[in-house]
Amino acid sequence: MSSKAYRNLAVVFALLLIAAGFLTERLTSKGKAADAVTFKIFAMDTACTVVISEDEDISKSLKSCISQLDGKLSAYSDSSPVAILNSGSEVCDDTIYEITKKAVELNGKYPRADCTSGRLIELWDINGESPRVPSDDEISQALSTVGSQNILFGENSTLSLKNGAKLNFGSCAKGFALDKLYEILKDSGVNYARISFESSILLYGSKTDGEPFKTAVRDPDDQNGTVLTISTDECFISTSGGYERFFEADGERYSHIFDLTTGRPAETDLTSVTVISQKDGMLTDFLSTAIFIGGTEHIGEYLSDSDYAVIALDKDKNVYCSQSIKDNIEITDSGYHFAGV
Repeated sequence: MSSKAYRNLAVVFALLLIAAGFLTERLTSKGKAADAVTFKIFAMDTACTVVISEDEDISKSLKSCISQLDGKLSAYSDSSPVAILNSGSEVCDDTIYEITKKAVELNGKYPRADCTSGRLIELWDINGESPRVPSDDEISQALSTVGSQNILFGENSTLSLKNGAKLNFGSCAKGFALDKLYEILKDSGVNYARISFESSILLYGSKTDGEPFKTAVRDPDDQNGTVLTISTDECFISTSGGYERFFEADGERYSHIFDLTTGRPAETDLTSVTVISQKDGMLTDFLSTAIFIGGTEHIGEYLSDSDYAVIALDKDKNVYCSQSIKDNIEITDSGYHFAGV
């Protein structure tokens, strides 16, 4: 599925795509403020929906922030700071400096995802117009450019790259954006907001009926179905899976999430990974990708951390989850069951 085809479809059907996304926040009419403001915008290669109570001026600030971040973080727009950086030029930009610094920190803790994998992503072009299976030599050359040692952090928020490295923030840009939007909401005094980039969402404040937020996780095998529902308070939630963007060649499907040990799309027995955090949207976005790549072999490493909660689905329809979130999960598809049960 090419990037051009995907983007054209998303622009035309932006309103419909929300219902078929990775995550859907379930609300009754009682859960929203009567005077809630809703707007939709195409950003970060997806349909974004914002629902906010009470304050139309704040919604304008949110829309402006989303548009600015979309323009800055894209690796595919020739005029973006990321594209300029990837072309070999030095860039001075506070936003790019900040997200790159944090991505490097996260990569140090969770090394299966890396923002310097841009050349590898570009080589396969799975999200682009001409996806293909590259040669082993091409993959090896692209892998040689991956690693935070290829990022040069200068003074006054200047950045440059070496060794032919290219940045791509596909594994963390939406989460980073939600963190920035959260800052705007926190300073605004708004009581309630829901911001969805489909695979990453922010649930802010509290619903007017006092009930918890309910978020449905999509069935990896059926875009119109869901597997389970999570009840939470205010939080960030991100889901990663190989079923949304891919291409097929010689009868084999290649997803857009890469294993950086092989330079090829990840071969994992997980079908979906959801990460929930009360504090950090970029963490949930980045970590859901890293956990997905590692598969069930490594899932146990992530189920007891106090900074986040994890819900993962595998090919055998097992549900792995952090103990801290288990009581808040309702499995709605009878084909799925908690692992070990």
